Amino acid sequence: MAQDYSLTEFTPGQHHTYRATAEIYRAYLQAGSRSRAFKGGMHWKKIRGKDYLYRYRDRLGHGESLGPRSENTERLFESFSRERREAFALLTRAGLRLKEQMRYCRAARIQRVPQTAARILRRLEEHPSGQDLLVIGAAAVYAYEAAAGVFLDFDASPDLPAASRRLTLAGEMPWEELLKLLKRTDRSFTPLADGECRAANRNGFLVQLLKPGIKRPGKPKTVTLPGAQEPLPLEAGNLQYLLASARASQVVIGADGSPATMAVPDALAFALNKFWRSRQEDRDEARRRWDFLQAMAVADLVLRYLQPYEYFSIELAMLPQDLVQAAVRFAEGAEASGREAEM
Repeated sequence: MAQDYSLTEFTPGQHHTYRATAEIYRAYLQAGSRSRAFKGGMHWKKIRGKDYLYRYRDRLGHGESLGPRSENTERLFESFSRERREAFALLTRAGLRLKEQMRYCRAARIQRVPQTAARILRRLEEHPSGQDLLVIGAAAVYAYEAAAGVFLDFDASPDLPAASRRLTLAGEMPWEELLKLLKRTDRSFTPLADGECRAANRNGFLVQLLKPGIKRPGKPKTVTLPGAQEPLPLEAGNLQYLLASARASQVVIGADGSPATMAVPDALAFALNKFWRSRQEDRDEARRRWDFLQAMAVADLVLRYLQPYEYFSIELAMLPQDLVQAAVRFAEGAEASGREAEM
C-alpha cells in the first residue's frame, strides 16, 4: 500500500504531558464555569432611606432586587460574597497552573494547532451556540491524531498547511454571531464579499461556516473505492452525514502550548466523507488528492488506535482492504509485543 503520510507515536513523556494538560485544562474550564455563576455581583442599594439587596448581572447594572435588609438577605449577601471570592480564587489558581503547564507542552513539542485556530476554539467554548459547532475541515485531523496519541505528517504537506491557514466549521450558529466572536478574537477578521459565510484576518487565516440543509446538487452516485468490498454510503458526501455522526470532543494543543477543545465528527464518518469527495471528478485534482490523503490517514488512525471495529464488519468493507490488512498486521504485532513484555 503506497502511503504519502507517516505516523509517529507519542513518546511516554509526551503521553504524560498531554494527559496532564487535558486534565488541568478541564479543571480550568470547570473553575471558569463556576466563576461565571457569580458574574456581576451583589450590593446594598438605598431606596427611600431603606437598604435593599440588589443582584446585578452585568456592568450595566441589569439585575433584580432580592428584598429589604433582613437577617435572611444579610446571610444571602455574606454567602454570595464568600462563594464568589472562593470561586475566583480557584479560577486564579487553575489559570496559573495551566500557564505553567503550557511550558511543558512546548518543551514536549506536542503543540500542533495554529494559534489563531486555538484562540477561536476557546472562544467557541464560552459561547452556548459555539459549543454546537463541529470542525469538519483539514483542521479536524489535529483532533484525531491527539486522540490516537500520534503525529501525522504528510509527505507533500509536512505541516498540514491547509489546516494552518483555515478553519471550516459546520452547525446552526448564526453567521452574524460567529463573526462577532471572530472579531473579539482578532479585530482584523473581515467577511469576504462572495456571498458566503467566510471571513479572513489580516494574515490570511480563513474561517468558513457551513450550514446544514444544503445538499450537493444532482442525484448521488454510488462510489466504490479501489480495493474496497462495499460501496460508500450514498449520503457520505453530504454535510448532514457528518453532523448526524457521533461527535467527539478532543483537547488539542495550540502553537503556544495553550489547550483548547475541538469538537469533530466521528473519525470513520470523516474518513468516508473525505473518500467520497476524493472520487468526485468535477473537483480540482489537487483537492481530490488532498482529500484522499486525509481520508487514508484518518482511516488508518481508526483502524490502529481509535474505536474498535471487527475487521470483518460492513463499515470496514467500504475501505481499501490493503489498508485494513495493514492494520490487522499492526494489531497482531502489538499483541505479540504485549505478550513478550508480560513474560
